[in-house]
Amino acid sequence: MKKILFTFLLAVMGCAVAMAGDDIKLVKGSIASLKDGGVGCVVLDMADTQFDGKKPLRKDDRFRNVDEQIPECTSEFIREFNDNSKKFRLTDEADKADYEFYVKLTNLDVYVNMFSFKGGVGIKLWGEIVIKNKKTNEVVAEYKIDEEGNSGFTYQIALEEGFEGIAKFLAKRINKGK
Repeated sequence: MKKILFTFLLAVMGCAVAMAGDDIKLVKGSIASLKDGGVGCVVLDMADTQFDGKKPLRKDDRFRNVDEQIPECTSEFIREFNDNSKKFRLTDEADKADYEFYVKLTNLDVYVNMFSFKGGVGIKLWGEIVIKNKKTNEVVAEYKIDEEGNSGFTYQIALEEGFEGIAKFLAKRINKGK
């Protein structure tokens, strides 16, 4: 009986590890040069974001005022990134930055998260991240966001948490230089 239970547990753990991948993938370039430090600014672009791939985001009542939330989301993105980064820093002053992190969301969807300690509203994000050297206008790296998910008590908090998840991911990758 112990052998069967042990085998079952190993199979479940193997499936969990196989299914657990990054929702944000590097598709072009390298961020190794950012590991040694620098300053960047962030631009959050939700101008053409679709809701559930079917209609413009602003036509959904839950996200009607999304443009008013972008400054708060940007602030939380910068805070979360800087909390998790060792040498590289983000600032809200674009003129003091050497790099630009352009985060464009193309699609957003919501779901009910029944097993979360953060709350019952879940959000999934799709899009891309382009990191450019502002002096040379050269693209340093591009990432694809493929269903990055997070949750919160409200849709607004869930959206902020989604951006914070992206920021934390980028900070950790830059720390590693990968």
